[in-house]
Amino acid sequence: MRRLIVSALACVAMLCNALGATIYSRITTKPTAGWPNTYLIVYEVSDTKAYVWDGTDDQYNYTEVTIANGKITSDDLADSQVQVATEGSNYSVKAKDGYIWVKSGDNGIEFAKGAHECTIKVNGGYVQLETNTNTERFVYNTTAKRFRFYYDKDKKWANTTYKNVYFYILGDQEDPGQAGNLDINYAHASMYACYSKFPTTSSPYDQYFYTELFLAQEESYEAVPQVGLEILAPTQYSLVGEKTDTYRTYKSTYDAGNKGYINITNGAHHSYFWFPSKAEAGYSEAAIIVAEMKITRVGESKKPNAYVYHIKLEFTDSNKKIWKLDKDIDVYGWWSDCDRSGKEPVDMEAVAFALESGNHNPPADVEILPESIGTKWIKRVVDGQIVIVRDGVTYNVLGVRL
Repeated sequence: MRRLIVSALACVAMLCNALGATIYSRITTKPTAGWPNTYLIVYEVSDTKAYVWDGTDDQYNYTEVTIANGKITSDDLADSQVQVATEGSNYSVKAKDGYIWVKSGDNGIEFAKGAHECTIKVNGGYVQLETNTNTERFVYNTTAKRFRFYYDKDKKWANTTYKNVYFYILGDQEDPGQAGNLDINYAHASMYACYSKFPTTSSPYDQYFYTELFLAQEESYEAVPQVGLEILAPTQYSLVGEKTDTYRTYKSTYDAGNKGYINITNGAHHSYFWFPSKAEAGYSEAAIIVAEMKITRVGESKKPNAYVYHIKLEFTDSNKKIWKLDKDIDVYGWWSDCDRSGKEPVDMEAVAFALESGNHNPPADVEILPESIGTKWIKRVVDGQIVIVRDGVTYNVLGVRL
């Protein structure tokens, strides 16, 4: 009995140690508070395996660790930590045996009692630690199997055996520079003629078509994550352009000749991002401050009244977080007309159609969706098909009564 109790206590102790283990987090941009902090210097061998510099200048001067989602969890790396401090206009880096540097023209590591200046900068997510007017860079050499400073008078470090390193900061932190992949599975494009500028005889190119591209995790107005893009589309029934075009790039920097533009001028009012948070509403809202989207026509969808596009989207939100989307998505199109003589959109008719159809006009036997879209107009997904329910009557997205 006593042995069982002792074993149980040992298991509890092990669990507590695991729960309290030290966490280090990959960073790919300069921390908001600046560089001074405690780090590990890491070479990532794969998505799950990494080498941590152990603070020496020996061959195999590393500890092999496991990484998961940009995190290292271990209580055995205290001797491998380096301390970054401000030194003049640059920084000093102190390992367990002293401040690290190397003589210009040498390959190696010197350990000094006093601080030596280094520069630290981010390039493509890697952290470049350099010294001696930046002719010496701290890298991992895959042939020599070691970390150290390596000399390159041309400051190119073109040797393919030299691998750039990451800094992992002490603590469980989110990396503001690490791109997050958007979990997007649903999309629709709402095109509004009443907000659009049509070409005229005198100005055939003075045109754009107002479109709201809605991307979400699921078919729900409360779905998170959710991206709303207000874009100026090049044609009335397409997101990519003419029939001969297969793709179009939309940017948040306006190009008059491009006829494709993501509107972010008034922040989240136009283009926004909802992301998971601890907010009571279940999400937080951020404006999109810069964005670029390449949308490529793939073909007709197996789902009714949808068209497949490949959407490659990257944007930065107002929290300085980068987000990416790169996948095929079924997109549903909605075209709304209205009385253009008035300032307010009235007598709107919503007509759903497969994008790229070239014509939003329904067949003669189609019942157009109600002129006034009120609270009783409900859009749902039933057996994988979007349907509209109004006053108890169900329609498909072309307005055909089911």
